[in-house]
Amino acid sequence: MKPTELSAPAQLMKFIVGRWISKPIYVAAELGIADILAEGPKDIEEMAQVSRSHAPSLYRMMRALASVGIFSETDGRRFELTPMAGYLKTDAMRSIAILFNSDWSDKSWGYFMDSIKTGETAFEKAHGKPLMDWLGENPQAAQVFSEANAVKAANSHRAIVDVYDFSGIHRLTDVGGGLGTLMAEILTANPLLKGVVADTFFVIQETQKMIQTRGIEDRCQALECDFFKEIPAGSDAYLMSHVLHDWSDEQCRIILANCHRAMKTESRLLIVEMIVPPGNEPSIAKLLDLEMLVTTGGRERTEKEFQTLLESSGFTFSRTIATKENIFIIEGLRA
Repeated sequence: MKPTELSAPAQLMKFIVGRWISKPIYVAAELGIADILAEGPKDIEEMAQVSRSHAPSLYRMMRALASVGIFSETDGRRFELTPMAGYLKTDAMRSIAILFNSDWSDKSWGYFMDSIKTGETAFEKAHGKPLMDWLGENPQAAQVFSEANAVKAANSHRAIVDVYDFSGIHRLTDVGGGLGTLMAEILTANPLLKGVVADTFFVIQETQKMIQTRGIEDRCQALECDFFKEIPAGSDAYLMSHVLHDWSDEQCRIILANCHRAMKTESRLLIVEMIVPPGNEPSIAKLLDLEMLVTTGGRERTEKEFQTLLESSGFTFSRTIATKENIFIIEGLRA
């Protein structure tokens, strides 16, 4: 065994006590500690005053995080940002740290055993209703949810534009396209392309603002859409980015059938998702799959599962395109 390698019990212990790190990260994110240190090191008393915290307890937490490379302690109980800690700022991964470690998320994971035994969604057991319904009644949590998803999506947008050739498409519809940031990236890189962002009424109000801000209103429109009922027709290609993993296979077939109905004969479908690799290969998709089981009732899928889903919904599986991020473009053709 190399000196830097942990023994099997030590590795297992590291996983068992994972919340000893994840929960302090969450509290640091909630308190905005990285933002407080953005302009330079500060002592614990000043940090406690700004964050309205108990200085001795805050110090113990910061010392623990510094021991694993998140923040760094200097002389005089002063702390500064490290590269990892910098990502806990508001414009980076702060919302993600809050989302996955929030009290309402913890409550859902408290019913994880129920999900494993029954296959039912833990969130609904914990909160009495589906995630999206609950978020509609809890605007502060919904805001964190939206911000976290926007951060995660932003990392994948450029990767999609870099690897896919949109030149043969004249009109592209992004189904469940949210605020339209992915569409904006695609249109910027493809000046001759026109786009449609289709989402719920409440979402597209903000989408329209983004379209105006990016100065693409002459080439992009936001349309109201419930993809379980009907999808805007007539585009050359349809895009679904991180949509299908929120839903069961049965629900996905409804979405895909509506998309198939909206498409022209020669249209193509682009599904942007993670793909679960085979065997024991490590993958964040295998872990995210558990989050989907707990919170939405959806799932991450293998390439074969995507192929089966497409073919059972009237599509021909065309190809899979890898990106530099942990996402793939699964292309289907209207059969």
